[in-house]
Amino acid sequence: MKFLIFVIVLIWPLSHLNAQTIKINTRFENDSVYLDFVNPFIAPIEINLTPLDSTKNFIKVKPYALLKQSGTFTNALVIPQSKVKDTSSIISTDYVTFKGSFGNPNSIVDSEYRYSLPYSKGKRYKIVQSFGGKFSHNRPQSRYAIDFNTKIGDTITASRSGTVFYVKEDSNEYCRTRKCVDKGNKVLILHNDGSMAHYVHLKQNGALVATGDKVEEGQAIALSGMTGFTTTPHLHFVLFKAGGISIPFKFKGQKTNKLKQGKYYRRKH
Repeated sequence: MKFLIFVIVLIWPLSHLNAQTIKINTRFENDSVYLDFVNPFIAPIEINLTPLDSTKNFIKVKPYALLKQSGTFTNALVIPQSKVKDTSSIISTDYVTFKGSFGNPNSIVDSEYRYSLPYSKGKRYKIVQSFGGKFSHNRPQSRYAIDFNTKIGDTITASRSGTVFYVKEDSNEYCRTRKCVDKGNKVLILHNDGSMAHYVHLKQNGALVATGDKVEEGQAIALSGMTGFTTTPHLHFVLFKAGGISIPFKFKGQKTNKLKQGKYYRRKH
């Protein structure tokens, strides 16, 4: 059996083109190559495969799978060995369109949960972009996002208890166009109802937690920064359900879901 690392598309807000790694196991049997996809992440992943027009007449494809942590999508793709130019390096996107997204679509998200503001108690920050903001909160992946005007190095805290399932902190790049969308440092946390919080634009090497850590609400998790698709230092906070779709949420002590752009909010709870 051979083991390959395959670059896939994992959907999430403002960076749905970010490359993550998922392992592919390959087996050679009866003149065919069999590919199994393995989920290395703590969070579940939905996988959708569609054969290319140029390959659909000779490959076998399983179109969908929902993988738990360490779950395997067995025989996801079967390719005649005669159609494989280099058996030592099979890139499955040569044969199929591959899309993946974090989350379990069967999870029932608690829409009434009240989140803590994502910074230290007593601190106050201005909202520079709220739900539906015209600059970048105008897509399904970012419609229900809040941008706080944090400074570089400010402490970011967990808005809800959960498990860290992804950390990126290696970037020091930013720009005002979407070509920098995959340069944003971030911490992603999975909650017990299946929802997922994304804390984005963090400082290089600014993560205070690691993948697999259990965190409590109000715990320091990162330092704010200016990385990725941005024009100013800030924290981009957004909540997701499965499918890479942002969802509305409420903060403790606030009467309405949507925080107002230009207004300051102090964390009291």
